[in-house]
Amino acid sequence: MAMNIRQQIGMGSSASNNVEVLARFKSAFYHYFEQLVDDCCMRIDLEFGLQSNKDREKANYKEHLEHIHSVRRKIKQNYLLKVGEAFHVSHRKTLNNPDQKINVATASLANDALVEENHAVATIIQGCEHAFHDQLHHLNRQISMQMGKQAFSDRHNPVSPRRLVHALIEVIKPLKLNTKFRIIVYRSFEDYVFSQLGFIYSELTKQLEAESAALSYDVSEIKEASEPTIANSESISQEFQALQKKLDQWRLVRTPSVYDLIPKPENDVTYDTFEIVHALEILSQFYAFDHADSGHEKPLKWRVIKKLEELNFSGYLKSLAKCDEDILDLVSLIFKEISSDNSLTDTVKSILLRLEMPMAAVTLGQYSVFIDSDNPIRRLLNDLFIAGLFLNQTDHGDRLIYERIVGVVKTMTKEGGFEQPNWEHEASEFARYLEKHKQRVQILEDRSRQLMQNKESLEMSKKAVTKAIDDSVRGKAVPAVIDEFLRDVWQHVLLVDHVRRNEEPKLWEKSVRVMEELTVSVLPPADESAKKQILKFLPGMIKELRSGLDRISYDKNAQSRFFKDLAVRHIILMDKKDKATENNSVNKVSPAVEQSKDIEREAIMDKHAEQVNNMAEHTWVAFESETIPQWGKLIWKSVETENMLFVGKNGAKVLEIKVQELAEKFRQGRAAIVTLGDESIVERALSVLNNL
Repeated sequence: MAMNIRQQIGMGSSASNNVEVLARFKSAFYHYFEQLVDDCCMRIDLEFGLQSNKDREKANYKEHLEHIHSVRRKIKQNYLLKVGEAFHVSHRKTLNNPDQKINVATASLANDALVEENHAVATIIQGCEHAFHDQLHHLNRQISMQMGKQAFSDRHNPVSPRRLVHALIEVIKPLKLNTKFRIIVYRSFEDYVFSQLGFIYSELTKQLEAESAALSYDVSEIKEASEPTIANSESISQEFQALQKKLDQWRLVRTPSVYDLIPKPENDVTYDTFEIVHALEILSQFYAFDHADSGHEKPLKWRVIKKLEELNFSGYLKSLAKCDEDILDLVSLIFKEISSDNSLTDTVKSILLRLEMPMAAVTLGQYSVFIDSDNPIRRLLNDLFIAGLFLNQTDHGDRLIYERIVGVVKTMTKEGGFEQPNWEHEASEFARYLEKHKQRVQILEDRSRQLMQNKESLEMSKKAVTKAIDDSVRGKAVPAVIDEFLRDVWQHVLLVDHVRRNEEPKLWEKSVRVMEELTVSVLPPADESAKKQILKFLPGMIKELRSGLDRISYDKNAQSRFFKDLAVRHIILMDKKDKATENNSVNKVSPAVEQSKDIEREAIMDKHAEQVNNMAEHTWVAFESETIPQWGKLIWKSVETENMLFVGKNGAKVLEIKVQELAEKFRQGRAAIVTLGDESIVERALSVLNNL
């Protein structure tokens, strides 16, 4: 290129010169970029036809084609203006989250077309960032030298892929195009503009390097012009100093280990905080690509120091300051605790672990995070961890909780996570979400508990009815037909009356008395006095039997047959002619009673049964499933029936099971109690320093 880069990109050692540096950098960038945009816009209607495929047969295709042809020059003009806005310092400071409009985490609430568009845009951004990472890194390094700084972040670079794609979205969104045709425009720019970014970055970097080689920089001057360490850095409190001593003792006990302090060079020059933050930003940006690297089993500080060595061009061998290294190790211990927790699914762990680098960056110089339990940074991590516990992936409500966590983490792993106010905002918003969720869960749990109590009441009523029938016929040679009537028909009358016994206690008493009178009436009277007694209560008994059968809407024809047969039986008995009834009589014991006795005989009293019997409400249990564990919380246990009700994180029923059945699952290793302490995840992680 004929123009002199030194003339295009001036050297500035103060913040006021940064505006001029960026203005000249804009001119240098536009020398390449503008021509690519112009070529793309001139070809855009052709690309429209090539990429439309079957969409060309649709009625609105021609209309869209004409529209894109009429506005292609306006697209170029508006796009270059929009890209130019990013070169203004004031604009770059307010543009906290350039991906907000295309956040895929919120796409679940949109239609399929919007999801497709967001996915296409996100793919373009990620592809460019990954493909041109090295070129952009070298360009940032050269720009930082021109500005007199030791680091220049991707998020500050106005021509990063993320900013360029975001600017295009703002230009294309207002056009009269449907989703499919907007995606065609994005992909056209990907093919003819964004694919050339690596070349542009490399060309500008080469010329900057050539110009820089002619100059010698005084590192001390660069140091003076560098950004302040942290504007609102806290002073080191006595509490944090005490925590540092515990950390040193913990290292000493474990030495040698990867948590040992990194050896310091003789010159004792340390990295500034903003340099560490910049390294963390880069590591966070490419977390998805680099997560499988073997270095991830080491504490975060080793990845940070490696990245800092790649970024360092001052000529000095540097190291981490003791406080910064301690903070990085403390953060590593916290996220190691998260990684080892068995109450989180792998998907939840994966998303939470992405907060490690943003949290490390925002806690540098913020020592109260590790001391104050109500610190918003600490509180947000604790709340996210609590929300992620015991999520059953097959449950719709639990998936909604997971999506909310994903949304927060995506926000914090973009640029927002490296600024403390954003953590404070998200901590406040997520705390409100958890409170509302807690209220909804409480309502659902109360409903589930009430349903179980109603079911329990019905089951107890059935047992009471069965017992009443058994007591009525016990020791009596009741005819089989009468026994069947009591167990198949009259038990429904008894059940209705027992359920309503609190409102109408006399009905239950009458129904039981009538049943007892019926059993007496179908047996041969012992003597004349007994016979007279039976004849005396028969009319009232028949009346109450009819009334009871009417309450359950018993079939009229069946009623007629029953009472006709009953009348015949009474006539025979009163004439002392019934000699065969005893042979056809039964003296049954209720199947429910037999089953209850069997259960009592089979009940095994061991440590597992004792563990289940002593289980308190709100205890979480992990149940074995085909793939991943399923979690349930005990919210109700019946003393009478030994039924247990478990619900999930969202309050919906997960399992209803008997005490002995659960104890058997414990014996077989198919279920286990999950023990949770009262400590938050941060407190739990830091507690290892106190337990030496």
